[in-house]
Parts: sequence; C-alpha cells; structure tokens
Amino acid sequence: MFEYIAKFFAESWHILLDSAFYILFGITIAGVLRVVLNPNTVLNHLGRGRYSSVAKAALLGLPLPL
Repeated sequence: MFEYIAKFFAESWHILLDSAFYILFGITIAGVLRVVLNPNTVLNHLGRGRYSSVAKAALLGLPLPL
C-alpha cells in the first residue's frame, strides 16, 4: 500500500517538474499584460455591448488552450 502512495507522489512531482516551465511562462506573460494593458482599455473592449464583447473575448481566448 505504501508503495502505491509513494509512486503516486513521485509521479505527481515529475508532472509538476515537467509543467513548471509552462506555469512560470504563463505567470510571466500575465504579469507583463497586467503592466502593459490599461484596465480601462480592456473594459472598453470587453465590458460593453452584448455580442461584440463576447465575440472579442472568445477570439482572444481561443489560443489559450493551444
């Protein structure tokens, strides 16, 4: 039983190590966007209207899973 638990945590650690670069890259890009983009600009593009703001948000969010 202990062997399965140890193997589970070891594999979880390996997955964390494999994805650490991408997690740090995403956090860095989010920080850069936070500094560069003005919140009022984002609100003007995505906060008003019904269909156009949803379409813009969908197009901007499309590459995120890729």
